[in-house]
Amino acid sequence: MTAHGLAHPFSETQWQRIHALLEDLDPRQALWLSGYLAGQRIDPGDAAPADPAPTTGPAVLIAYGTETDNSRHLAERLKALCDQAGIASDLQNLERVRVRQLARRAYLVVITATHGDGEPPEPALSFFEELADDTAPKLDGVRFAVLALGDSTYEHFCTAGRTLDARLEALGGQRLIERQECDVDFETPARQWLTRVLASLPRPKGATVSKAPATPVPARPAYDKQTPLETEVLVNQCLSASDRASPIHHLELALDVADFPAAPGDAVGILADNPPELVAAVLDASGLSAEQPVTVDGQARPLVEALRQHRDLTLPGSRFLEYWAGLSGDAGLRRVLENGARDQRAFLRRHQVLDILHHYPARPEAAALVDALRPLQPRLYDLANSLDVESDALHLTAKLFRYPFEGRLETGIASRYLLNLQPGDPVRLYPHRNARFQLPSDPRAPLILIAEGTGIAPYRAFVQHLAASGRPAPCWLVFAEQRFEEDFLYQLTFQDAHARGVLERVDTVFHADQPDRDLADPLLARAGQLFDWLNRDAHLYFCGDKDRLGDTEARLREAVDAHLGAGHWKQLSKARRLHRNLY
Repeated sequence: MTAHGLAHPFSETQWQRIHALLEDLDPRQALWLSGYLAGQRIDPGDAAPADPAPTTGPAVLIAYGTETDNSRHLAERLKALCDQAGIASDLQNLERVRVRQLARRAYLVVITATHGDGEPPEPALSFFEELADDTAPKLDGVRFAVLALGDSTYEHFCTAGRTLDARLEALGGQRLIERQECDVDFETPARQWLTRVLASLPRPKGATVSKAPATPVPARPAYDKQTPLETEVLVNQCLSASDRASPIHHLELALDVADFPAAPGDAVGILADNPPELVAAVLDASGLSAEQPVTVDGQARPLVEALRQHRDLTLPGSRFLEYWAGLSGDAGLRRVLENGARDQRAFLRRHQVLDILHHYPARPEAAALVDALRPLQPRLYDLANSLDVESDALHLTAKLFRYPFEGRLETGIASRYLLNLQPGDPVRLYPHRNARFQLPSDPRAPLILIAEGTGIAPYRAFVQHLAASGRPAPCWLVFAEQRFEEDFLYQLTFQDAHARGVLERVDTVFHADQPDRDLADPLLARAGQLFDWLNRDAHLYFCGDKDRLGDTEARLREAVDAHLGAGHWKQLSKARRLHRNLY
């Protein structure tokens, strides 16, 4: 985190005391204090902040960029606190914010995540591009604050938030408070940051703390990460060749509730368990008893349950590194800490939790170990059926994920968990809305569905919905996998949809059978039809492997811009006719 000085009337000692106090307050205490201060009489000779610049709406804009909803939940929390404090504010998704509107605000609070190789959330991509453009307006006098969410196991940790913070400053904005960067265990630092932001925002004269929010706090969904739906496995079937190194499975999970909101294009968050042998290895290496009681999220649990369901036993974070260096007393670990964040991230990318436990042995306390480990993150899997057609089950498509790590081959926790499930086994899950990957509102808009591997899953849901609804839109499916004989996922479903006219075209690319062919080739081979559909307001969907589909999009962009005019592909993006779901 980079600290930035602010002009204020306090001595350095006073300023340090203020920050220490604010970090120790919970939001309720900060809210009371802010109301108390707002009600105090200010002598005419006292210094006061300049009046905010006039705006066409509330002076405070709270904006968020998200794909997993963490940023949205934090932004909603701040909005509710502002309402309670009598601070007029707007709450908006960055995908709907236009940069030219920012200059009309006096205060801007942005909460955004970073994805992939330092990229902003896909829905917010247009905002980031507009902000980076040379034509972006000056933001002189706008006071801003940025909360950056990320994952320190990635090289480009919190890059989207850092980029945004620097660009707002370059355009003339003034920092309200310093940027805060948060890892996956973001709750405590994010809460402290929200408290500081709330105390720094202006209150209208005579404002008092409301006993209830001016606008209701958004209703908690029936099922989410904290309160998942507990269900069971009905079917677990291998779709690919049985001897394939990374098999692909089709799963069906019971759905016995009527209030599970999921449409074609949405996903399901799976709360996977760590494998029993990994849990046993961590317990053995740490010398701890499985039944020792610990507290996780305010609830008492046996240590073995906390490690199996709630803590990441693969990826160590900076908090764990700092804790283990102090516990083990190892000079090498202390040097890594002293060398700064870059060396720490490099070390953590070369070591998993068990590597550190084995190479730097120590005996932790159970509670301290659980507190130091990162939360076990859920994994999103696209819904492979339409609940309008099959309402009593959730269908998922999962591929075993294997990756090389320091001379050995590792297996992804979530994919291993799913592929090993048996009928009757319990599963914890919740719905995840994917607003940018829905069918268009115009039922006649042509659809071009491009899939790599398990990216075919949401298109199975699309096709089911199209068949059931009688939607007249022409639809073109292009799908890639390894071998025709063994890896044509959901072949009968799509061939039947083609025979019934739901799919106008089905094109395939099988890499092992056709090594010189890629996903763009079937589309470019019928370029006339592609350009005709685009002129008829077609929507293009990309789902699956990020690298391969990135190459496919680059080839299509070049062809479309050459035929329909430079910048046409960018206009498709601005018109929200390009839909990406990449991983």
